[in-house]
Amino acid sequence: MPPFDDKEKVGTTRAERKVYRIADKIETDSRGKKTICKKCGKIFDQVWIDAYDGYTDFEECEECRSKTIGGVQKVAIPYEPHSGGQALVHKSKARFKVLNCGTRYGKDRCMIIEFIMKFVEMLNEDRNTDLVPAVYGWIIAPTYTMARNNWRELLTYFPREWITNYWVADKMISTVNDGIIEVRSADDPETLVGVGLDIVLVTEAARIHNFDQVWINLENRLMSPGRGPKGKGGLGLINSSPRGRNFFYTMFKWGQKDDPEYDPDWESWHFTTYDNPYIDRSWLDRAKKRYPDRIFRQEILAEFLTENNAVFPGALECATYTGSGEPELGEDYTIGYDPAKTVDNSGIVVRNSKCQVVRVEQWRNKNWNYQYDNIAYLSQMYNNAKIIMDKTGLGETIPEQLIMRGLDVEAVFFSNKAKEQLVNNLSMLIEQKIISYPKNELLINELADYEYSITNSGLIRYSSSSPNKHDDLVTAMMLAFKDFSFAEVRIPWIVKVDNIKRGVEIA
Repeated sequence: MPPFDDKEKVGTTRAERKVYRIADKIETDSRGKKTICKKCGKIFDQVWIDAYDGYTDFEECEECRSKTIGGVQKVAIPYEPHSGGQALVHKSKARFKVLNCGTRYGKDRCMIIEFIMKFVEMLNEDRNTDLVPAVYGWIIAPTYTMARNNWRELLTYFPREWITNYWVADKMISTVNDGIIEVRSADDPETLVGVGLDIVLVTEAARIHNFDQVWINLENRLMSPGRGPKGKGGLGLINSSPRGRNFFYTMFKWGQKDDPEYDPDWESWHFTTYDNPYIDRSWLDRAKKRYPDRIFRQEILAEFLTENNAVFPGALECATYTGSGEPELGEDYTIGYDPAKTVDNSGIVVRNSKCQVVRVEQWRNKNWNYQYDNIAYLSQMYNNAKIIMDKTGLGETIPEQLIMRGLDVEAVFFSNKAKEQLVNNLSMLIEQKIISYPKNELLINELADYEYSITNSGLIRYSSSSPNKHDDLVTAMMLAFKDFSFAEVRIPWIVKVDNIKRGVEIA
């Protein structure tokens, strides 16, 4: 059921314009169901709104509100800038504001509130009737999935009593005094044209493909005559966590006074996840130990790193193994195996106890019997090497077939947590140059192409940069080094000792 009833929609003509104002003190409060009307003194019930997960906070009863034409209608938004710097954004007079923040800092909430406050200021202006709609704003996300989050935020924080209509499918609301707000996706830059805008909010800008072209289209919309506060040009609000030094990094520099590219219309801020006072700092400190250094610096510290969101940026530096790859007597080997019959390739990596990958193979469109036989052959060839394989989506059939051949097999299911641990382990080994592997072109390309992203729920997702690319050798590498960490010291046991009696010490 929609959160608004027709009888509760507020509408005014421009001749009967009220002044709409966000309360001077934006705060979070605990509101009860009963309130005394400030105009007539009667007690009336506030209304619970599911979309807002809370009660309305009208100061006047419905009867008095319906009689009010002109004057000031004040509404409080349940938001309070936290002590980590959000108030600086709201106080700034810059036309374009850029927020570069660590994950979970609160950048989206801060920018949504800033958007609403500026939009309401423009609703109060006595605008030329040639502007249709009178005030027009866009909220833009990289994808439609992410746009849904912005839609929910908009419905939650835009004052309910100032919304005259809304369209869920189009993610659009109309407001008092002829305002329109649309939530849109940046998937296709060519759709972001053709209108004049008063204000635009771009969230997770660094994730937008061709963001430079997207911004050109948006900035041209903001230059439309009569748009923006007092008709002096539209406003831009841009936020993101960094993704290397792309166009978002260029934009951030426009707002830094000490940068040669500084533009006085712009202001930018850098905040880390630590700056959010509501984040558990002990969790961040533990995450620092689990995350590879680059991920922590980019996602938590919001640093603009020279590489993009590559998981293994130093992959080529560890491609130093030049041995023959032949098995050594008494050496301890482990095989990482990522099986696949169709669509993807099967990846095989053999490593020894000295942190060296001695063999890399990739099979495509090979039937299961071929793979069983060749995995068994490699295991026997490399001193009965243990096999660590991925069983995600394959069940127990393949591990059982290998065990029936007398092989030592460990089958791993890739849950989000398990995969994160495996990726982080391999990333640290490569980052600290502890391991080495052949300069195999397929392996190097897969490692260089392996990327991470942060989901809306805060989880890290790992994959190749494109669905058309493969990551089977990366998976085989992770599995091969599953039981090997950089702090581990392994000494192969190659001497047989007989006749040791219990209680006898060996000096």
